[in-house]
Amino acid sequence: MRTIIYLIIFLQVQGIAQVNVSGKVVGEKSEALIGANIYIKGSYDGTITDTEGKFAFDSALTGEQTIVVSYLGYQEYEQTANINTLKNLSIKLKGSTNTLNAVEITASTFKAGDNSKIAVLKPLDIVTTAGSVGDVMAAMRTLPGAQQNADDGRLFVRGGDARETLIFIDGLKVFSPYTRTVQGTPARGRYSPFLFKGVSFSTGGYSSEFGNALSGTLDLSTIDEPRDTETNISLMTVGVGLGHTKKWDRTSISFSGAYYNLTPYYWLVPSRLNWRTPYTGFGGETVFRHKTNSDGLLKIYLAADSGNIDLNRLNLDTREDDEIGINNKNIYANASYRQFINKSTSIYAGISAGKNDDQMDFNNDAIENDLNGIHSKVAFKTILSEPFILNYGAEHIIEVNQLHTLGDSGEFNNELTTRTTAAFLESDYFFDQSFAIKPGLRYEYLNLSREHVFMPRLTIAKKVSKKGQISLAYGHFSQTINPGFLHYDQNIASERAIHYLANYNYKTDKHILRIEAFYKDYQKLISFDGSLFEPENVSNNGFGEAYGLDFFWRATRLIKNTDFWISYSWLNSTRDYLNYPEAARPAFAAEHNFSAVSKIWIDKLQSQLGLTYSFASGRPYENPNTPGFQNERSGYFHNVSASWSYLISQQKILFVSVSNLPGFNNEFGYRYANNPDTMGMYASELIRPSEDQFFFVGFFMTISSDKTKNQLDTL
Repeated sequence: MRTIIYLIIFLQVQGIAQVNVSGKVVGEKSEALIGANIYIKGSYDGTITDTEGKFAFDSALTGEQTIVVSYLGYQEYEQTANINTLKNLSIKLKGSTNTLNAVEITASTFKAGDNSKIAVLKPLDIVTTAGSVGDVMAAMRTLPGAQQNADDGRLFVRGGDARETLIFIDGLKVFSPYTRTVQGTPARGRYSPFLFKGVSFSTGGYSSEFGNALSGTLDLSTIDEPRDTETNISLMTVGVGLGHTKKWDRTSISFSGAYYNLTPYYWLVPSRLNWRTPYTGFGGETVFRHKTNSDGLLKIYLAADSGNIDLNRLNLDTREDDEIGINNKNIYANASYRQFINKSTSIYAGISAGKNDDQMDFNNDAIENDLNGIHSKVAFKTILSEPFILNYGAEHIIEVNQLHTLGDSGEFNNELTTRTTAAFLESDYFFDQSFAIKPGLRYEYLNLSREHVFMPRLTIAKKVSKKGQISLAYGHFSQTINPGFLHYDQNIASERAIHYLANYNYKTDKHILRIEAFYKDYQKLISFDGSLFEPENVSNNGFGEAYGLDFFWRATRLIKNTDFWISYSWLNSTRDYLNYPEAARPAFAAEHNFSAVSKIWIDKLQSQLGLTYSFASGRPYENPNTPGFQNERSGYFHNVSASWSYLISQQKILFVSVSNLPGFNNEFGYRYANNPDTMGMYASELIRPSEDQFFFVGFFMTISSDKTKNQLDTL
């Protein structure tokens, strides 16, 4: 729902080119380096070298700028000067074994950002992907390993449920990353992609630095420094917004706020839900950044939002409407500091805090569920020698879950505090420019179960050609169980998973190809008898497995001004957990997922057109009216989304998007009554999206001293 902040990034792109930056890049033997990455630091201006090692591109930037040159197997090169002098440069790169330009030793990770060697997405790709409407989570679902699950909106990775993938901002945990919603209406990520310079999405085998996640991690890196002082104004079909950024020499501060009300939208576009009051809410963000005289960087981020939903929903047992009201308030704060303490060691220290309050009214019952959390962390990176890098640190996480219910059946109160203390150690060792390993170990202590958990992890990477490499990874992972079950038995151990991964990467200046096979062995999953609301005999006797194959291919500039990628995932997943009577495919795990994303820039129209097609095979669901378990399948899911970005004038943009353009009749199975009727049958209702299509129109304006800003052909 926070579309204003998500789409405001369209107002951040640079203007009409005024300066030509050019030169040639060679290696240590003066050989031309083909496909070297060239860009202006802190911007999206850049290109790659041609077959002669030459490059040239236009930029609207002025004054002193830093040009960055990177190439596989060589040290990164930087030169700072007035941009008008960056012409006919002669750049010689030095070989290296310990930079990001050497063999990549992070398996199963998709990265976006200037500092990523194997970068499959740019930050702007997140907001320009048709159908994402600026939602980071929606853009991640176009990558292999992620399930479509359009009725939910959260990230489900390789047969794991949404709890198994954690979200971080600058390496610090986000305790409640999704907006609150109801069945049939997907949740959205709370935070704006405009804030982030890079994204690291791992679908398995991730670093020892991260824990308490069985399936994956999404780490969002915030922007270190904005480029200009500016004001942003947004008018949309779902609300309004205002933002302002003030930049000084070494300090900057940004404010933004937005108000949303979907009532006018649903006057025009009917919904299947029986709304009393559609979603209304507001949110605001503040970001403070300061570079110290010792080249340290302090970043402080604060976000708060509140939202309300009121609707009636048919009760399949009583055949009368239930009155449902949801009020959500969320606050998240994040502070971090990074600095080199000597020539070989850097320190990172950070803390995040979150407070999420959910209040739900269900007929005559009131339910309050509050989550408060604090994550503190310190990490070091030491270069012991050129081929040997050591990463180590410690962290402490406290979470307090409070549950209060009041209704016809009486009053219930419960509070549960979990504490996790962890330490991690891992190293990157480069035998040469083509072969490297990353061994790691993570230790965790869990206060409730009094567990000491040791988790070894290992990644091996080998270049097999100039543009291709293979990687193998293995690791142990753990996660505390859902706090709802800890109310019944606080001594239950954490859930476990073992990952096995093998992948192949091939990258040229126009292509990225990635193929990965994986296997996950689930152990000690939560298991119980009885119903979800009255569990009995809660234990760690559950188990499961997930295995499959992921495929990703991206092609840029094969056709002028055109970019596209496709991703496919095949998944086989079974579990015997919760109150399952037998091992079965879980309801959130489709066997096949496919996405195709395309974008084209049309010069004459000063417009970018986007088109995204998503597909998922049917998911299992339990039909109590037929024998067996998880014995039914929902229909296939299809969605074609389109978007149009039009530059009206230098600082005014019109953005239009529509989801499910052909109007596919998607459905997500059935929900059933809790009790059978007099004939022994359970009443049912088809689960459909709240609306078949979602239309969005927005007008965005920037007020800035840079009058050429918002030239969309850089997208």
